[in-house]
Amino acid sequence: MNDKLPLWKTWRTLRGNQRTVVWVEPLWSIPYQVLLPYVSIYMSMIGLRSEQIGMLSSIGLAMQFVWAIFSGAIIDKYGRRKTMLLFGVLSWTVSCLLFAVAKDYLIVMLAVLFNSMWQVTGNCFSCILVEDGDSDHLVSIWTLINLTGLVAGFFSPITGLFIDKFTFMPTLRTVYLVAMVMMTARFVLQYYYSYESSIGLQRRKACSNQSVISLTFRDWRVLVAELRQPRLLLCVAFMALLTSFSTVQTTFWPLFVTKTFYVSTATLSVFPVIASLTTLVVYLFITPRISLRFVRYPLLLGLSFHLSSIVVLLLGESFHRYWIGIVLLSAFCEALAIALLGPLTESIMAVVIRSDERARLNSFITALILLISTPMGWLAGSLFQANPTYTIVFNAGLMVVAILLSFFVVRRLHPFRPT
Repeated sequence: MNDKLPLWKTWRTLRGNQRTVVWVEPLWSIPYQVLLPYVSIYMSMIGLRSEQIGMLSSIGLAMQFVWAIFSGAIIDKYGRRKTMLLFGVLSWTVSCLLFAVAKDYLIVMLAVLFNSMWQVTGNCFSCILVEDGDSDHLVSIWTLINLTGLVAGFFSPITGLFIDKFTFMPTLRTVYLVAMVMMTARFVLQYYYSYESSIGLQRRKACSNQSVISLTFRDWRVLVAELRQPRLLLCVAFMALLTSFSTVQTTFWPLFVTKTFYVSTATLSVFPVIASLTTLVVYLFITPRISLRFVRYPLLLGLSFHLSSIVVLLLGESFHRYWIGIVLLSAFCEALAIALLGPLTESIMAVVIRSDERARLNSFITALILLISTPMGWLAGSLFQANPTYTIVFNAGLMVVAILLSFFVVRRLHPFRPT
């Protein structure tokens, strides 16, 4: 089948769980994208120091590592639908409520611990989306899912207006409560309108009389053998670098631009609009033309834009009078990178994992990625405490290594290797 269908045709041809997932995703992605630029600022306003924010990032990754290990067994034993509903409520509904009422470090840490359970829903989401679906259209489907989050960018100026009128903390607490309601609705609706995949039914039947512990570590030698395959191991290392980069960028980019370029919290709402417009153009006109058979150039281009978003900030530190142009250019490059790499990396990981062990392999791969990435939040926070520029330079170094590694990843993606 043609894997380059226009997005609107992909939308029309979606059936089953793939259709349900795409339709309900905005209820999660819109509040998530609205909150994302403000999370680290919100923690700072509560009274947390930058090294505490970095430590929370590492704690979150460490707990995600634990949940990622057991997620495959949990999903196989209890089924995709029930697991998605239960852990969706625990990881997002409960954590949003805790963030909304948080006034000190301990409550924020508790919210982070609950939120770390999203690794189970993330694994579950991948299984529901891929199993019993058309894998030829995965890039376009991931693009459609990511497009739903772009809508949030156009709501960001409204958030900025509310921040100006009602101040930062009351506005963000209210947004967290709204997010709690919307995300809960998303998981309930998906449970109601989805069905258990054929692989899910088989796995649940096969695992019904086994404990989660035994399922997790049963035949672990087989899983280790799978993980030792060169192309999968390279993809794991590559994704660990991207995860580390994303963790540092998401956590400390807002703090850096507010401290270094004196960007106000209300002005931060402008940048998601620029990012959404940029990403929308890429998704509509560029991403549908990307095929996993010719992955090299879009992958390198996306990574280069990631690096450019950091270099712009570093070079612009001496030109504070032009701060708006510098920060906008950085946000623009970052949006281009995310738009190109998001659907591409998700699709690459989907095709290199065996379908019969997808849940368990997903869980171990994710756990390994998180294990490698866990120290990065603490390290970046400590660097930021010493000098904010050190964190940005550190992140640039991560991206340089990712670019170098991408050449080896592309060579190993047979039969999707470019010709």
